[in-house]
Amino acid sequence: MKTLFFLTMIMIASCSHIPAKNNLNINELKVAMSYGTMRQLNDIDPDIEKDLLVRLYQVPMMDGNCFIETHGICQNKYYLSVSTFDEFPETNIFRLNMVGEVSGVHWLQEDITDHVKIEFTFNKYTKEALKNNSSLVNLQSKILVELDPNTLEEIAR
Repeated sequence: MKTLFFLTMIMIASCSHIPAKNNLNINELKVAMSYGTMRQLNDIDPDIEKDLLVRLYQVPMMDGNCFIETHGICQNKYYLSVSTFDEFPETNIFRLNMVGEVSGVHWLQEDITDHVKIEFTFNKYTKEALKNNSSLVNLQSKILVELDPNTLEEIAR
């Protein structure tokens, strides 16, 4: 009887472990939800049909020192949340590798179900940082993000 109880407890414990879908930790999510700003990306480029609900979260990086004689946000980190429109939607959150400030977002036509392509234009520094410190050199880059509920791929353009 004790063996049966022990085996049952082990089985229950092993079934309750659900592996994480990505490498985000709980502290990153706390910061994103507490200090981040959310932008609904499905409202952009209304002529393109979107199979997924995609949101962009901008989170200030507090470790920058690009401001002269004051403090400010030099760069932001970005996260994307994705969800299908199903009755029981698949959801996920991904961290983008690029930091800085998003200055443009453009959806690209995609024919694969539950898969989107979005082009982001990034500036290396925020507008406020560039106004405050004229010695900063702004570099602009474009990243193509291919996204589905399980994977995110960033491609430099």
